[in-house]
Amino acid sequence: MKRKILIVTGLLFGLNALGAPAAAQKVNLKFSAHWLSEQRRPTITRIVNTWNQRNPNIQVEYTGVPFDQIITKTVAGVAAGNAPDVVVIDIRSGKQRAAKNQILNLSALGADKLKSGFFANLWNTGTYNGKQYALPFVTDTRVLFYNKAAFKEVGLDPNKPPKTWDELWSYALKLDKKDGNRWVRMGFHPNFGEFGYSGWVTNAGGSFFDKDNEEARANNPTAVKVLNWMKKWTDKYGANNYAAFRASFGGGAQDEFMSGKVPMVVRNGNYLTTLRVNAPNMQYGFVAVPTEDGKQDGASSWGGGFNIEIPRSTKHPKEAFAFAKYLATEGAKVWAAEQNDLPGYQVARLANKNPNFTKLSNNLKYTYVDTVPVYAPSYESAINKAVDDVLLRNKDAKDALDEAQAAIAKQVADGKRDAAR
Repeated sequence: MKRKILIVTGLLFGLNALGAPAAAQKVNLKFSAHWLSEQRRPTITRIVNTWNQRNPNIQVEYTGVPFDQIITKTVAGVAAGNAPDVVVIDIRSGKQRAAKNQILNLSALGADKLKSGFFANLWNTGTYNGKQYALPFVTDTRVLFYNKAAFKEVGLDPNKPPKTWDELWSYALKLDKKDGNRWVRMGFHPNFGEFGYSGWVTNAGGSFFDKDNEEARANNPTAVKVLNWMKKWTDKYGANNYAAFRASFGGGAQDEFMSGKVPMVVRNGNYLTTLRVNAPNMQYGFVAVPTEDGKQDGASSWGGGFNIEIPRSTKHPKEAFAFAKYLATEGAKVWAAEQNDLPGYQVARLANKNPNFTKLSNNLKYTYVDTVPVYAPSYESAINKAVDDVLLRNKDAKDALDEAQAAIAKQVADGKRDAAR
């Protein structure tokens, strides 16, 4: 996999790039995103209201749609001809909508002129066949959280967290704790938290697909090595103990980290908010995800997030694109400052001066944002089965991944055949 490192250029757009087209008559745009909560709704309302005050002839109406429904409803709306004019939607699956001609080619509306203002890796998530189909809005990054009190308890320096896979192992050995034959603390397991097998494969320099993200290579040597490494951790604790311990994790303050059960875990950086609410007195730190050799590059961590797209059914493409530009740039500054989400627009991160936000922003250069393969959108089910077969059922890693490879290759073949119809 070719690693893409996010480079900050600090460029600002001129007024012409952000200006709305002059509308001969009033245009009403429909805008949808998944923000419905008391925390999120006021900020998106403020962003929309500012636009409406500045652009009396292009008025935007916001509608919140539940997260688990917004893709389905948007796609259905495109087919029916009544989708929103602008939508904030999953960053990973946009290429599928582009391939199915469900969203507009924004390059035709001038999007390419904006490219230098965004993080390159995020911009690429909206690129399909050399054309731009989305503008990045917000992203995230995964980091290693560690319990400083637990470190002190076992004689580990809380100011020297692990940097390598070997250090993760040696630190965990000290942090492990039993009460008789029962595990009460597991120092670390790579499958706890929010990184997963796919994250560790990327961390090790691998990928399940070729450089074009089309042809499957799920059983490549790196993927096999990483799965064997994860099995080593499971064998250390015992498969049944691992499964039972994982099943004991609760929500909120009873999750694996805040409960003290797992003192090192990789989680999304926005976990900081959860810690602040549920464990305000906890002593913890966070650092870049350890790598095999201790060196960080553009794929040591991974992120997700949301892009801004214009569904094909819009009757006002120019006006919709003007609002999309505003949302992706000026709106992103407000969102970063108030919601602490990492923006795709580079200079928007400067709107938030919180040291933790800055630290997470700096981790973006080590963060890879992959996209769902166009021809195998459900490939992860085969990967997850392989992981469970190895960790829980003691199957050979290469054999399990050979099966996954065959299943995903069939998905790709079927996907290409369907696309050619």
